[in-house]
Amino acid sequence: MINNEKENPETGNGFGIFFVFLPVVIKTSSMKNKIIIFLLSVCQIVTATDQKKNPKWMEIAYKAIITVETTTKEGITKNGTGFLINENGEAIASYELFRKAEKAVVITSNGDKLPVTHILGADDMHNVIRFKVTVPKKTFFLPVSKISPMINSTAYIPTSKEMKELAQGAISEITKMNSSYDYYKIEMPLSPSQVDFPLFTETGEVFALSQSDASGKGKTYGISIAYIQSLQITVTDLFKKTYTEIGVRKAWSSSIEDAQMSLMLYASQQDAQTYLETLNDFIDAFPNYADGYIKRASHYTFLRKELASSKNEQLQFLDKALNDLEYANKFIKNKGDEFYNKAKLIFEAITDDSTLIYKNWNLKTVEENIQKAIKQVNNPAYRQLEGDIAFFQSDFEKSYNCYSIVNNSSESNGYSYYFAAKSKQQIKDADIFEIITLLDSAVAKSAAFDASAYLLEIIDLKLQYELYDQLVKDYDKYLELTDGNVSDAFYYYREQAKFRINDLEGALKDINMAILIDNSNALYFAEQASVYLRINEAANAQKSIEQAIKLDPEFSSAHRILGVCLVRQEKKSEACKHFIRAKELGDPVAERLINDNCKE
Repeated sequence: MINNEKENPETGNGFGIFFVFLPVVIKTSSMKNKIIIFLLSVCQIVTATDQKKNPKWMEIAYKAIITVETTTKEGITKNGTGFLINENGEAIASYELFRKAEKAVVITSNGDKLPVTHILGADDMHNVIRFKVTVPKKTFFLPVSKISPMINSTAYIPTSKEMKELAQGAISEITKMNSSYDYYKIEMPLSPSQVDFPLFTETGEVFALSQSDASGKGKTYGISIAYIQSLQITVTDLFKKTYTEIGVRKAWSSSIEDAQMSLMLYASQQDAQTYLETLNDFIDAFPNYADGYIKRASHYTFLRKELASSKNEQLQFLDKALNDLEYANKFIKNKGDEFYNKAKLIFEAITDDSTLIYKNWNLKTVEENIQKAIKQVNNPAYRQLEGDIAFFQSDFEKSYNCYSIVNNSSESNGYSYYFAAKSKQQIKDADIFEIITLLDSAVAKSAAFDASAYLLEIIDLKLQYELYDQLVKDYDKYLELTDGNVSDAFYYYREQAKFRINDLEGALKDINMAILIDNSNALYFAEQASVYLRINEAANAQKSIEQAIKLDPEFSSAHRILGVCLVRQEKKSEACKHFIRAKELGDPVAERLINDNCKE
């Protein structure tokens, strides 16, 4: 019986050994000594039995448990427990450890400090996080159970981080998370020091992360490792609070398309140095993808002043940019793109900074490279850049022809139509209606923001030619493109166009809307009065124009309009006072009205 217990450390609770040693207790000389010897014997036997019960996997498992140390921007440090779950350095811990953290390291069982490089996935609601640690080639980790334990199975948890002993309890309840993953209730107490410890199966595989009872009763709960492993960072997650509250770098998606989207989003959120680090990290993750090098070359070029501490260092960044483009060529299949990328970067750099004088960063290099690109492939994108170069040099005939090539291809776009129109405008005796047609195409081919800007140019042209009936439609289109996000001035200008095509009801609605947005503009009340006069509502017109004069007493046209309102109401003597005042203020029409109405 003794041998059986020793050979099977997983069996029983030590009572079999107690009965074997019981005769030793009975042979003592006094009752007091009997009790002392009995207790000592039991303690010694239980300790020895517990040591025998510790499975062999405990020693290795201990080496996979880590201390996580995180630091905020303000220098506040947090410490907690985590553990590695694979040989590549994937680890699990409490989300709360990483909240507000700017950097993190882990400390292994032998005292080594290893950096946390990426956040792989997180769930702040369930307080779990998965992250990547830089580990040596040979590292210890906890194997994850491939089979979920069942109800009444025994779960094991270390009693301390040193993992010298295990506590155990039966799984009494399993609920589902997100329909697929298990959440366990285990019948054993959990001390605060055991929160975020691994929960093991009998064979030493980890199946859950321990969590305390929300009710504070000290019960043990476990969140499935499989659930934590399922947490991934998508493009849409990047700017959710779960991740924005963590300053530690986030992992890239395995999808290059998603990673590119993330890279684009980071560009608008990070300062120059931080984004350079992000670009470096992207290139490390996708070393055989040209886009990373091309984007970094652009970053070196246009953010060189923010990145460099001296003029000389700025120029060195230009060298780095061309080196990146050269390296990117290894992964570009289309030979023409090699020349196009160089031409585009240098052209954009010298047009962005007219003071740039350095080596081959000039128009000659740009033109040589774009012609080499076109010689390789007659690509519409190359022709568009050729058009930009010609437009920059005021060669508008050439730029128009280049943009026309693009517009006649499947690659036509709002930009190419817009600059074809702008080129056409600079050509002598150009047809205004051809220009408007090109701008209309630019609007049709563009997203709302660009389309609305192009539409304003169309409106400006049509105003010059007094094409008011078309203008109203353009204003309506502009309102649609901007989702109604327009100013009081918009309603004033559309009112002007409606007034001129005799849409007086529409004109009155628009000027009323302009006043609703800004009731401090005397011009709007004067315009409102003009509409009322046009629809023979002189009394309403008088109220509007009197408000205009109240806002601007020296508004000459307002005094003239008030005079007209009074004439319409057969109050000529009073009207003449305002005609005279309008004349004094310089109104050009007032004298004629005086001659018509104020002389007997």
